[in-house]
Amino acid sequence: MVGNAAIENYIKETARWGKFLAIVGYVVLGILLLLAFVMMFGLSALSKFGGQKLFPIGIGLVYILLAGLYYIPVTYLYRFSVKAAQAVENNDEEEYMAAFQNLKSLFKFLGIFTIVLFSVYALMLVIALPVAMLLK
Repeated sequence: MVGNAAIENYIKETARWGKFLAIVGYVVLGILLLLAFVMMFGLSALSKFGGQKLFPIGIGLVYILLAGLYYIPVTYLYRFSVKAAQAVENNDEEEYMAAFQNLKSLFKFLGIFTIVLFSVYALMLVIALPVAMLLK
């Protein structure tokens, strides 16, 4: 549908790399979830023997939350990659639209996540500076 062989080659190559990165992302998600359960159950068993006050369930829940957040962009990337490869292969305008809709959603998620993260950092700075001055 693009009509330009160079652009179609760029889209194909982008789709291949995107799919590779998405698959690696899913593997990392699996490792994060595995670590979450190791933290929750392994550290809780160790804290019984060591007498240390660990918060293994909280640590495990943080890992699960991180995995949940990471799942969203990885899935958008995977969907973009699959749809883009199909679009070039089948020369299908609807597949191109679906591919770039997922790419748009990926960038939108990352943009909103970045804004939220910077807002949290700014809030922490606004709180930490006065507290640091009071403790001086």
